[in-house]
Formats: sequence, C-alpha cells, structure tokens
Amino acid sequence: MAIGRKDVAATALTVLAVLALLATHEGWNVWLIGGSHRWAAGAILVLGMGTCALGSPDKSTAAKLLGTLGTLALGLALIALVTGSLIALSLLVVDFVLLWAVSTFRHGWHAPQAPAAH
Repeated sequence: MAIGRKDVAATALTVLAVLALLATHEGWNVWLIGGSHRWAAGAILVLGMGTCALGSPDKSTAAKLLGTLGTLALGLALIALVTGSLIALSLLVVDFVLLWAVSTFRHGWHAPQAPAAH
C-alpha cells in the first residue's frame, strides 16, 4: 500500500484533534469547545471515530496493535467525558496521534519502492 487520500484525511482529522486539545488547554474559547475539557473530549471522540472509519480491517500484527490502541482511546475518551480531566484528554490525544503514526507508517512501509538510479 502507499500513502493515499485516506491517509491525508486521517492526518487532517488528527491535526484537528491536536488543535482541539490546544484550544481547551489554552482557553482559546473556540466555537463548540470553548474552555470545556468535556466538549473537547466529545469533539476528539467524533474525530477519532471519523478517522477509524477510514481504516480497512486486516489480520496483521499491526492491526492488532491498532485495535488495542483504539480500545484504549475509547476508554480514555469515556474517562475524559465523565471526569473532564485534562490528563485523560491529553492521553487521549497522545493515543490518537500514536494510532495515526502507526497506521501511516504501516502504509508508507508497504509502499512500492522505486529502483535507485545509478
């Protein structure tokens, strides 16, 4: 596989999740999130679900790691929603970025290599 439009879309959603964390942490008072860690957690959960929907199931070892990270992300999102904890929210975004990095690396790793010119 190569880096494609789904990877670009996942990158955009991941950037939005990081921006949502920054917005609530820094108190930028942006629409929908404001200064609420719970609203940020909800927005990041929706972004994560959108990113997950871009994926394709397979049975590789990387897919098992991604599934574990996804389950952890869901748990962190629920904790962040219930408690409003900035720590849980921050860990959620770290997990989200890690999911994106592993997935994108996996796609790039399997990209066909062009022969080196001599």
